[in-house]
Amino acid sequence: MAEQDRSAPSADPALLGRAHVRLDGAEKVTGAALYASDRRFPNRAHAALVTSAIARGRISGIDSAVAAARPGVLGIFTHRDFAGAVRPVKHLMAGGYANSSYLPLGSDRIAYAGQIVALVVAETVEAARAAASLVAVTCEPEAYAASLDAPGAEIVRLADLKAKHTDPRRGDADAALFAAAHRVTALYRTPVQHHNPMELFTTTCVWEGERLVVHEPTRYVGALRHGLAEQLGLDPGNVRVVSGPIGGHFGSKLALSQHTALVALAARRLGRPVSLVPTRRQCFTIANHRPETRHEIHLGADRAGRFTALVHEAEMGASRFDPFAMEGTDVTASLYACPAIRTEERAVRLDRNTPGPMRAPPEVPYLFALESAVDEMAGLLGLDPIELRRRNDTATDPVSGKPFTTRPLIRCFEAGAEAFDWGRRRQGPARDGPWRIGLGCAAAVRPVKIAPAVMRVAIAPDGTVTVESAHHEIGNGITTLLAMGAADWLGVPAASVAVRLGDTDLPPAGLSGGSSTTTSLMSALDQACRALRGRLAAGVPPGSARPCAAPPPRRGRSGRRSIRPASGRPARRGSGSAACSTPRTSTSTSS
Repeated sequence: MAEQDRSAPSADPALLGRAHVRLDGAEKVTGAALYASDRRFPNRAHAALVTSAIARGRISGIDSAVAAARPGVLGIFTHRDFAGAVRPVKHLMAGGYANSSYLPLGSDRIAYAGQIVALVVAETVEAARAAASLVAVTCEPEAYAASLDAPGAEIVRLADLKAKHTDPRRGDADAALFAAAHRVTALYRTPVQHHNPMELFTTTCVWEGERLVVHEPTRYVGALRHGLAEQLGLDPGNVRVVSGPIGGHFGSKLALSQHTALVALAARRLGRPVSLVPTRRQCFTIANHRPETRHEIHLGADRAGRFTALVHEAEMGASRFDPFAMEGTDVTASLYACPAIRTEERAVRLDRNTPGPMRAPPEVPYLFALESAVDEMAGLLGLDPIELRRRNDTATDPVSGKPFTTRPLIRCFEAGAEAFDWGRRRQGPARDGPWRIGLGCAAAVRPVKIAPAVMRVAIAPDGTVTVESAHHEIGNGITTLLAMGAADWLGVPAASVAVRLGDTDLPPAGLSGGSSTTTSLMSALDQACRALRGRLAAGVPPGSARPCAAPPPRRGRSGRRSIRPASGRPARRGSGSAACSTPRTSTSTSS
């Protein structure tokens, strides 16, 4: 194989861009795929949670005697056992690793309803849950704020809460709005939403001497590894995280969860593996959620339908203990041409767990508000909604003035209009019994991102290829895509490519989020394959040893925005460096 020219892809028909059977499809549909809680360990014990029934207050007493007397119960752990045992870790978006910095068993304080207040471990799942139901927790409730308008809710400008946040502004939007020939003023709201995927927020912790091995569905094994090491005072090299396939996340399972360290401590104290599978009801509060949002939109236009002013003021729910809130006026301020823009975002700090990303991305509630106001302006002007958007299309970001790398927004609207026979809209909504069915349109925006990733690619003398990265298969098919890319770029059949993901023993990679998985991993894979083809073309035979360290990943970067309707896909860009490694003909590359 070393004598073949690998400087160019195979002459066989390219796989990328064509349909292909998913490599993990058969295992999933036959039930052979192993998820985190499917893995069996000798002498494994099972944990169950006890959660708070009040929204804020203090625990005044815990009676666990009846629960502890149940057959099979191995231990009941509360703040009396774990207070001070878990060190605080910052939120992921504040320079830390956690999806919530709050420590549930760190004290007798209750910060939100559904907070973990005890962990019960028993020989079986049934015994653990039965005992958990018998733990009696008495509390001293305090006044709480659970909604945006509740007494005690603390309203904070996002620019004051987050040091790097800036509210996009341009010109004098209030004066331009006052002078506008046409104005739309509206208030839009979106509700609290929860992501409760088929695979629950499970974890299994196994101690191998001083080394902790965690089997948990997570979108960021690196954050889980380093966060746990920081929480438990361990060397990160003594923490291994294995994710495996993820049975849905919708934006949850983002980073270090609040329950993982508690299960790890229980496993260490009991001297045996401990597995936690929470109830579905508990998953509504032990994980992140999308908070409610409120948007006040003021949109001005001239008589020709060109926007002259945009004011977008938004409020969103947040926790009291993390400087994190879902934001999005940066995209609404950049979607359409407008000479005068003013935005302001405010976090409303409530007695809740910290919110987090959710499908769709955080910008979507903001875009729902803006696009609704644009539709209302179209109605006010008597214009077709697509025509109004065409008149306000722009090749440059209206705030920064920078040109967009790509801007196919109107082309996509036109393609959609043709596909859905947009002309029917002039006839008005059709009736189907009590239903009225009409046609509408909307745009969505997502920045094009690329994140740090290291990819190791090796080719053996028999032509088999191994692709390895600590990134994750979240169900979107990245395993198959990586195999297709390696097959195309190395000129081998896809069946000859093995892909290994989701394990901190593999080369490091970033989180699976921000719609950056494909851009990051495929960019690194492309560079690795190029470097490997170069070595083969230079006559370096398989099996030769030329080890050198893979370069550390560089900080990720965002490209210019690529704006298109919600169904569009951003363009892919990326760059990086390559380095050889391992005794086989192989290469590692970072992007």
